[in-house]
Amino acid sequence: MRRATAALGVALSLALSLALGLSAAPASGSMAQFAEVRQATAALHSVTKAEAAGYEKFLPCFDAPGVGGMGQHYADMGSIDDTVDASHPEVLVYEPHNNRMQLVAAEYVVPQGAWKGTEPPELFGEQFHRNDTLGIWALHAWIWRPNPDGVHADFNPSVALC
Repeated sequence: MRRATAALGVALSLALSLALGLSAAPASGSMAQFAEVRQATAALHSVTKAEAAGYEKFLPCFDAPGVGGMGQHYADMGSIDDTVDASHPEVLVYEPHNNRMQLVAAEYVVPQGAWKGTEPPELFGEQFHRNDTLGIWALHAWIWRPNPDGVHADFNPSVALC
């Protein structure tokens, strides 16, 4: 029974890493966290539901022609602080698609001024990167749209430009 459960876990991890477009499977702990994030955000595919949950349109849609899209951000401004909860992303990222928004990623944000650590914040075994223009530490997780550039890349060539 334990072997079957372990084999199922390995198979699910491999399937999820293929679905996420990962070239190498991340640590098993991050695979479980990705599954938790997908479950926690599954009801937020509708912008209306995301807004009811406290997310609001934040900044213009981002893209980088020749690199890929990022999308329209909806932020839960009340959760942007010095802590990060994988199951409650500070930002949801939507792709503008045929006059509707499609949830494609989660983004985790920590204000630079709030972060007291000597190392960047970390989640899913990845360090956040600095965005000095916005004054934040940020980490994307392309959990709803596979990204050939990696699950934590900022832009996704599979996401339409704004």
